[in-house]
Amino acid sequence: MTNQLWSSIRRSRTPATFALLGVIALGYVAQFVVGDSLLYTFAFYPPLMWSEPWRLLTSAFIHSGIMHVMFNGYSLWVLGNLIERVLGPARFLLVFAMSVIAGCLAVFVLSPDSLTVGASAGIFGLFATLFMINRGFGGNNVSLLAIIGLNLAIGFIVPGIAWEAHIGGLIGGFITTLVVRRARR
Repeated sequence: MTNQLWSSIRRSRTPATFALLGVIALGYVAQFVVGDSLLYTFAFYPPLMWSEPWRLLTSAFIHSGIMHVMFNGYSLWVLGNLIERVLGPARFLLVFAMSVIAGCLAVFVLSPDSLTVGASAGIFGLFATLFMINRGFGGNNVSLLAIIGLNLAIGFIVPGIAWEAHIGGLIGGFITTLVVRRARR
């Protein structure tokens, strides 16, 4: 079974997306098995940033409920299948990781006492990347801007959503995509 799984990942046109989704799914299942201790070990909590820096990335693989993991998983699936094919797996993972880190840093600055989980910062970074890719091809971004705006607004309206991470991820994705594009040239 394990050999078949790794073979499927290697044959996939978007192996990084597939791998990220797998780790998110494993993280969610592990939360049921281990319980809250997993949340408190891997969630991002600003006061622990310097002593436990892994939380800057591990927080993306822990979620606060089935709807949270489903929305993030679906968004990652849609965006990843588009963006990874353009950037390639390594650059795609770089954009995702830097967006997650930027989202955590925004939480560190704007909401230093909050516990944050989820892949949303990475998703918002991918939104920024898709915007730039589409713009580079001369595409119309009006509907994408509406989706980004709507998702940002939800973060301000619905309590418990880390809007700081969303904004940080968007900025991190934009900056990382700029660097990746310039490095490719």
